[in-house]
Amino acid sequence: MQEGGRSLTLRSETRRTSEIDARTRDAMWALFERYYADVRRDVFERDLSSKQYVILLLDEGDESVQGFSTVQVYRRVIDGRAVQVVFSGDTVIERAYWGQGVVQRAYAALFLKVKLERPSEPLYYFLLSKGYKTYLLLTRSYPEHWPRHDRATPAHVRAILDTLSREKFGELYDARSGVVRVPSAEGRLRDDVAPIHDGLMADPDIRFFAKINPGYVDAHELCCIAPVTWLTPVRYVVSRSARVLSSRLRAPMLEKRR
Repeated sequence: MQEGGRSLTLRSETRRTSEIDARTRDAMWALFERYYADVRRDVFERDLSSKQYVILLLDEGDESVQGFSTVQVYRRVIDGRAVQVVFSGDTVIERAYWGQGVVQRAYAALFLKVKLERPSEPLYYFLLSKGYKTYLLLTRSYPEHWPRHDRATPAHVRAILDTLSREKFGELYDARSGVVRVPSAEGRLRDDVAPIHDGLMADPDIRFFAKINPGYVDAHELCCIAPVTWLTPVRYVVSRSARVLSSRLRAPMLEKRR
């Protein structure tokens, strides 16, 4: 399906932040402002400059910016052991392109690159969930993820998550709940982006997110972490391919039933 010169199909490019030109920054800001309320350009630019990479999501047709995710890659020594961290910052995707899985594939490729640079060091994906959709991306893509509804976070993982969260957010981080509590609602998701209505509460992951982070409506964010192994990128590609194949196989069957 095409709309004008657009294909409505995404592709990704991972660029260094220093390579993002003014026109692309303007497009990123315009998209960000449509999905987040009470945001400021100077804060957006400051946050962007603190990240090394940007995963750009571009329409395959007209190359327009339809999404992005900012990324910081760094190392820390926690409890005497060096670990690698991939931190996901601001992330937004235009609604018409939701569900394509392109940003997950881009992260899988980045994880592989980081693992290859220091194969003996543990790697963790560290991210904030401001809305339930981000949390679901974590739970659906990473079999081992924390926090979760069915198991308590292991002590060693809790120590890593607490250390990374305190370092980045200071007193805004509430270790008891694992939530970053901002003093104002600046940067909250707009009301129509990811509301949690009663019908969604049947999902245990969404129910858990709403319970542990009820302040999501005021831009509070749940700190999350997932260990990344060599199998993580492979597992995602295989599971995604299986879902695509299954949907294609079902399509002719649905046509025959009509």
